[in-house]
Amino acid sequence: MRFIPDERLPIENTPKMEGFRCQAIAFSIFFALTVLPLLMAIYVWYEYDWMLAVGFGLFFYLVSAIVGSKLRLMSVPADQRERNLSSMDIAKWYTKYHFCRSY
Repeated sequence: MRFIPDERLPIENTPKMEGFRCQAIAFSIFFALTVLPLLMAIYVWYEYDWMLAVGFGLFFYLVSAIVGSKLRLMSVPADQRERNLSSMDIAKWYTKYHFCRSY
């Protein structure tokens, strides 16, 4: 008895970004998900206090993780959500299906 279906659908690779506009959008989403919380925590540390910066940094990373998971649910196909994807992969999927879709 086989539990594996005979016809498997191939797993799509991470989409390739074509054009400078699509690459810029994908990189800006990636930057906002990964680097922006750190920059905001450094700013809070500079302006106020390091203890407050640690708290805000953890809060900003939590918010970026929630936004990243929402972007993943909105853009990655349902049969590929089990894969481990980096923030850049999520940004590429989102950009491909919401900004740079060629009809």
